[in-house]
Amino acid sequence: MAKYQVLSEFYKSPEWINLRKQLMLERSSTSRGLLCEICHEPILRDIECIGHHIQELTPQNVNDVQVSLNPRNILLVHHRCHNALHERFGQTMLQRVYIVYGPPLSGKTSFVRNNKGRKDLVLDLDELYQAITLLPAYDKPTELKMNVFQIRDELLDQMKIRMGKWQNAWIIGGYSFQLERQRLAIAMGAELFFVEATKEECLRRLFEDKDKLPFQTEWHKYIHVWFLAFRPDSLSVEMQDDRLGPEQGTMDARKPRL
Repeated sequence: MAKYQVLSEFYKSPEWINLRKQLMLERSSTSRGLLCEICHEPILRDIECIGHHIQELTPQNVNDVQVSLNPRNILLVHHRCHNALHERFGQTMLQRVYIVYGPPLSGKTSFVRNNKGRKDLVLDLDELYQAITLLPAYDKPTELKMNVFQIRDELLDQMKIRMGKWQNAWIIGGYSFQLERQRLAIAMGAELFFVEATKEECLRRLFEDKDKLPFQTEWHKYIHVWFLAFRPDSLSVEMQDDRLGPEQGTMDARKPRL
């Protein structure tokens, strides 16, 4: 049963019922009948056939027919395979952790926003400060550092032991010290992603951002110190990620297996 009323109503609608029937006819063969598009075994009864949306259906996109009623976004699967896809009844999928690091203002958060899923966890100290203070971005009172770090450590512990039903977890940080980030990656069972940008690019973004104007001195120092401390990993493979755009830097790591 759908969690939200608007989704429950959609699955009862004539448009969805008719589309599901149409897809079942189109994807059936005379020799083997209708096959599950996950396990590729026959679906023997109509009631066992579930229409699974590849891009998850949400209250926000259910009225977008390019998502909800798009045949290319729908798989016909066994009920049991659908349960496994949604991690129901104890059937869990592998939870991955990614550490996204690089200099200040290199585009780390933008990279994560472009790649994370709706059920992913994201750990970003800047966002934590905002969440518990309601202050503008980049206004981070040092008096609250202990509280923020305590929340950070709790989230790290949850990611480490894979607590909860999240799909992927993203840790965003500078991690200029090679040994520090490699130890964290080993402890978390995580993959490292380097979002690259030159010092000049980071400074240009700093001076162009009016929101950072009151904090330019501090951020100028952050950038300078990061580049002094940074040492690249010896076995990195550079690659450009087209989704980032020209202002967001490059990745020096493997692509996430999402």
